Amino acid sequence: MKFFKTFALAVLPAFFFFFACNGQGQSGYTLSGTIEGAANLQTTLDLQHFDRSTVALGKAACDANGKFTITQTEAFQPGLYRLSIGAKRMYFTLDGTEKAIDVKGNLNTLDRLEVQVTGSESFACYAKVIQELVKAPISTPEAARAVIAKGCGPLMQAFLATQLLGGSASQFMDDFKKHNEELAKAMPGSKYSTDFSNMITQLNNQVAQQNAGAKIQVGAEAPDIELAGPDGKKHKLSSLRGKVVLLDFWASWCGPCRRANPEVVAIYKKYKSKGFDVFSVSLDRQDGKQAWIDAIAKDGLEWENHVSDLQFWNSAPAAVYGVRSIPQTFLIGRDGKIIAVNPRTTLEQELLKVL
Repeated sequence: MKFFKTFALAVLPAFFFFFACNGQGQSGYTLSGTIEGAANLQTTLDLQHFDRSTVALGKAACDANGKFTITQTEAFQPGLYRLSIGAKRMYFTLDGTEKAIDVKGNLNTLDRLEVQVTGSESFACYAKVIQELVKAPISTPEAARAVIAKGCGPLMQAFLATQLLGGSASQFMDDFKKHNEELAKAMPGSKYSTDFSNMITQLNNQVAQQNAGAKIQVGAEAPDIELAGPDGKKHKLSSLRGKVVLLDFWASWCGPCRRANPEVVAIYKKYKSKGFDVFSVSLDRQDGKQAWIDAIAKDGLEWENHVSDLQFWNSAPAAVYGVRSIPQTFLIGRDGKIIAVNPRTTLEQELLKVL
């Protein structure tokens, strides 16, 4: 799963900054560093917000040893920051208690936050979270939530949520609403809480629009699907009537789908004996049949019903169900009617209601 991708990132009143190549003779509040491989490169410090606006706070030229110091006369504010050294960028948070921050690292691994930080518990905490994330990439929403929970404070957790869940934000509305409430309590009236709240409002509107235009609504009869599996054998969705079925639209080339598969497998194994099954429809291409077959085996998708017409986005079942992005799921009751649309993060809760 990719990180360092901010969902939205911006403006505090400008601070007065001075710049120098080393820390000699400086006073005030400083961000200093020694970065191996950064000799004579330009260093800039920016303040970031969730609305993508950016304010340049200060700059300095690294000396021949990769040392730099950026100094300001005003205290650091609690917020999101970006340090750029040459073409490399590093994001971090400060809690406003910092006076003298020092960073040591290597330019090649700067964007992975493989740095040593003193003078800022917030910066050091964020660096530790990202370092652990690089070593053990997340593969499920639960793993993402566990990483987010390691964030030191509501602002850092909200920032991590935008990075780890922002690519599928509409599927994690409950998570974003929780972080919105916590951020509003911690930083009431701040630009951060206002911007994050505005983002939640926009997401809510998008979800409402999507639901209003959806072809398949909760309570409607699930249209039947009959297609061939990898071995050519036909499978019908209606043949599973009497079971609770997760209709799962996915593809071997879809990264978010593959990352979601372990959770679906775990739930299938847990509830298959109670009448739960999965019917998977792949949006793979004609020339991607083997990749589809390999993905089924590699991800351990052990249920029987795998189908595809290998027409990519021209998939006939996808058109019937109004699928415009994947993964997309529909939970179908024993009577063949839709129970829930796209219950990725609430699948187990929905199952417990009907099993």
